[in-house]
Amino acid sequence: LVSSAYGMVSTAYATTKESHPYVRSVCDAAEKGVKTLTAAAVSGAQPILTKLEPQISTANEYACKGLDKLEEKLPILQQPTEKVV
Repeated sequence: LVSSAYGMVSTAYATTKESHPYVRSVCDAAEKGVKTLTAAAVSGAQPILTKLEPQISTANEYACKGLDKLEEKLPILQQPTEKVV
């Protein structure tokens, strides 16, 4: 469901950028800014992430188990958006 919704939003975003040159320039500038900020955040956070890796791994394991149980109880989450709507 999330993947399908992401695909729909991504397609709409790309189509809008292609259709409107002014929107494209604003989106391109925003994307460049996000990439720069993300790169800075990752490089700054890397030492902290290295130290916290065991705790992050444990939290990820519990989160995955929780999501597996949620998907068992709500099979609709595995459906594409078109089927849900």
